Amino acid sequence: MTDLRQLSERFVAAFNRHDLDAIDELTHQDVELIDPSKTVRGRSAARQYTKEWFDAFPDAKITVVNRIVGADCVVTEAIMEGTNTGTLKTPMGDLPATGKHVKGPYCDVTRIKDGLAIYGRLYYDQVDLLTQLGLMPAPAAATA
Repeated sequence: MTDLRQLSERFVAAFNRHDLDAIDELTHQDVELIDPSKTVRGRSAARQYTKEWFDAFPDAKITVVNRIVGADCVVTEAIMEGTNTGTLKTPMGDLPATGKHVKGPYCDVTRIKDGLAIYGRLYYDQVDLLTQLGLMPAPAAATA
């Protein structure tokens, strides 16, 4: 039986090393990844998705805040931070590097099959990310 906590820890370590081959080894051939802006299917598409984040944020790192392990699922609450020194690919087109450092929370729900990640759903605040990149105005402060 697969130790899901250890699998999740191995993924975070591979991400922080930007080791796409190690991430592939933890990913099912038929994986489906869903984030707020797109869905990718298959290991090669998942690899490309992750590579695009590494290209946009070459110093990207994950810090885990909380991890909940179920029978076939791991929920990870974490902080991703990095500096945008590369092109950020989006469904609306490519965004040139801003040079801005971003730091934001996200939550990932990963289902495991045969000891590999078969499904991942990533939740993060796109408005916060775009605001930190300087691509959206910061929300006005509330007044009493």
